Amino acid sequence: MARVVTSSRRAGLDPLKFSQPLGGALVFLGLASSMPVMHGSKGCASFAKALLTRHFNEPVPLQTTGITEVTAVMGSGEELVVHLDAIRAKQRPEIIGLLTTGVTEVSGEDVAGQMRQYIAMMEHTTPEGAPLIVRVSTPDFVGGLSDGWSAALRALVTTVPFDGPDPDGPDPDGLERETTVAVLVGPSLTAADLDELSALIRSFGLSPILVPDLSGSLDGHLAPAWQPTTTGGTDLTRLRRLDRAGLVITAGATAAAAGADLAGRTDADLLRYDHLSGLRAVDGLVSDLMARSGRGPSYEVRRARARLADGLLDTHFYLGGARVALAMEPEALVAVGSLLCDVGVEIVAAVSPTDAPVLATAPWDEIVIGDLVDLEERAVEGGAELVIGSSHTRAVADRIGIPHLPVGFPIYDRLGAALRTTAGYSGSLRLLVDAANRLLDHHHQHAEHQHAEHPNAEHQHIEHQHIEHQHADHRAEPHRDDPGHRAERSDVDVSPHPIHPFDELDVLCEEPSC
Repeated sequence: MARVVTSSRRAGLDPLKFSQPLGGALVFLGLASSMPVMHGSKGCASFAKALLTRHFNEPVPLQTTGITEVTAVMGSGEELVVHLDAIRAKQRPEIIGLLTTGVTEVSGEDVAGQMRQYIAMMEHTTPEGAPLIVRVSTPDFVGGLSDGWSAALRALVTTVPFDGPDPDGPDPDGLERETTVAVLVGPSLTAADLDELSALIRSFGLSPILVPDLSGSLDGHLAPAWQPTTTGGTDLTRLRRLDRAGLVITAGATAAAAGADLAGRTDADLLRYDHLSGLRAVDGLVSDLMARSGRGPSYEVRRARARLADGLLDTHFYLGGARVALAMEPEALVAVGSLLCDVGVEIVAAVSPTDAPVLATAPWDEIVIGDLVDLEERAVEGGAELVIGSSHTRAVADRIGIPHLPVGFPIYDRLGAALRTTAGYSGSLRLLVDAANRLLDHHHQHAEHQHAEHPNAEHQHIEHQHIEHQHADHRAEPHRDDPGHRAERSDVDVSPHPIHPFDELDVLCEEPSC
């Protein structure tokens, strides 16, 4: 269990945190024909849209009501109605996510009452073409991205009206309560992770409904034609049939509250997972799916599990004892850190922008609620050899002189961020391999630099012996120009990390002998 502490500084000098409206907008961007709208000034949406566009490298539909100083003081109700009418007439979305901001939250307006009146008028005048409007309270002066995601997901599953069972015939999509699964996901899962999760559930004969589904909207696909709303994701028809799901799965701690709301509303069974990174976490999901479906894992699932089990052994020789610094959203922080701890990594610095209950479950000593300055200070103090976090953390790694592995949001200095997997059997293996390769690349670059500095044969021979000695220990010690920068690693146990006995899945997933 980790101890969660708050940074001693009263002001954030190099912020790591993102706003609640940004997290709420991401949820609506995972719905088909959707338009997130920030109820605030023009600048409220500009910064969020810039970050989203740079991360996904895709056009991001995002609107704002554009209230001014006058309307903020005198009342923005009329401006809200005007902008919603314009969006309905021009963009014609099926779903509108209305996200409040700091300026509308502190003004004291009854936005909820204004929306109830507007929705009643809209449904009375245009009942057939009226979009689903979901209002979410997301003040950007408290909380962060994960809090906004949680609030938007809870508002969505409690607001969407259900069609109810059709007494005259079967469901047109073939959805049956025994096999339909509502999967509410958190922000730590990429588009590729969602594809893998969906394929895993389908392999057990179940039909998942992902909410939200960024793998259908912001996965980097080329749409046949431009449209002003999202070009994929979970559509309104399937949202209205969530009551047909006999099982609700929350894939991420951020979605836990929404999962409880949906399960209570539909009287469905509920399975909760803080994250899906690592052998133990994914085995838990697979075991529950086996019990639910009465089926064993498919060949593809067994093969992916066997690869991860082997990868845990292989990467341990390079990552075991390595000192790593992490900075990301709470759910992702625990997911990535737990996976790295499985191979013997020492987490010397872990920074989260906001607090969350899941942080206390982390299998290392301490997590700091702070910013990038806290990350750099603790990484230097702990002698970190690798920094893992968003593109904003690369500057920290460069100043320290250690490698950087981009994980989280936003990633704008690498392509294909949405297509990189970090969860499931395959995604966990990919993350471990990427981390080990970052350390190996850094070692090789240092070795080449030493060769350039010592071109004579004697120095080359000495260096060659040094490198061979490092390889004999199964992984290289990263080079530090300043030998006094951190303590020697003599106190680190680099013996093979003990592997806990696997559960009954090992027998089921065992490959037959040739």
